[in-house]
Amino acid sequence: VNIAWSIMTKHKIFAYSVAASFFVGLSSWQQVSLSVPFVRTDLPSKHLAADRCYHVFLDVGANLGVHGRFLMEPEMYPDVPVIHKIFDNFFGTRRNNSGICVFEVEANPLHHPKIEATAQAYAKIGWRYHLIKAGASDHNGSMQFWHNQNGNSRETGFSTHKHGAESGKVDIPVFRLSHFILSEIVPRKLPPYLSGITSARRPTIVMKMDIEGSEYLVFPDLLVTGALCHLDFVFGEDHGFMAPIRFPHVNPSHPKQLRNFDKSNSDWINSNPYLAELNVTKKEAKTIINYATKIVHFSRTCKTKYLHYDTEAYGDDGVPLPTKVRHPKSLG
Repeated sequence: VNIAWSIMTKHKIFAYSVAASFFVGLSSWQQVSLSVPFVRTDLPSKHLAADRCYHVFLDVGANLGVHGRFLMEPEMYPDVPVIHKIFDNFFGTRRNNSGICVFEVEANPLHHPKIEATAQAYAKIGWRYHLIKAGASDHNGSMQFWHNQNGNSRETGFSTHKHGAESGKVDIPVFRLSHFILSEIVPRKLPPYLSGITSARRPTIVMKMDIEGSEYLVFPDLLVTGALCHLDFVFGEDHGFMAPIRFPHVNPSHPKQLRNFDKSNSDWINSNPYLAELNVTKKEAKTIINYATKIVHFSRTCKTKYLHYDTEAYGDDGVPLPTKVRHPKSLG
């Protein structure tokens, strides 16, 4: 743990994040209806997805959503010490879960029922844990995904890249993660004072990313839009072993708007530009993330830190859902 933590504190990076079109178990003031695109043009009185969230955890590539449970119920998952160390450092060792919002971004529809069940159980005790039924990307629309079984029922290899002899394809909605972070998370309205969250600990955004090769689309977009530097900490995996990876071109949704750069509003930003086909070679897959982390490391204006780390522990979960509020204690 100490070694992993020392590595983490020496590196900085821009960060990955989330978006959504559907949330589960929200109270009346939280019932936000988001539509593509995610750059908001509505009135300031409208609620943002993360309004009244003091801290935010974005679990991008959630699988069964267990990382959100690591944060909310650490005592039930003792065998992930590095994850506990991360959460304790950025969210505090004694946390009030009512001030924390978890966004579980998962493209695979086979995992949605499990995450929805967790969201509903948490909502009953006042915890905000939301499912986003879409894949993270650099544009809004849909992409072809593959059910890569890899011999297990957890489908940990569900990806835009086919790497199994018995893979089956399906079209899945995707959203531009950078826009969601900049429009729904960063400008959120903070809640009033909450016991267990002191003024000495500032509001924090942490993200985990494990999206089976799509990081080569999402990460550069987070970088160039500046969304990454709004995140305090990012951890996750890259999947260079999948290279070469091909991402097909994307036609613009509203090509006429792209010429209207003199408009007084930001509607044109919402349009999907023409995105050329992207081919990621094995060599490029090894260097893209490294180059980006070095750039951020030498930026004095970017607060984000990055750790190349994730765990598949508790992948099948199996831990009973809570029926009453538990106040987490540090296990780091």
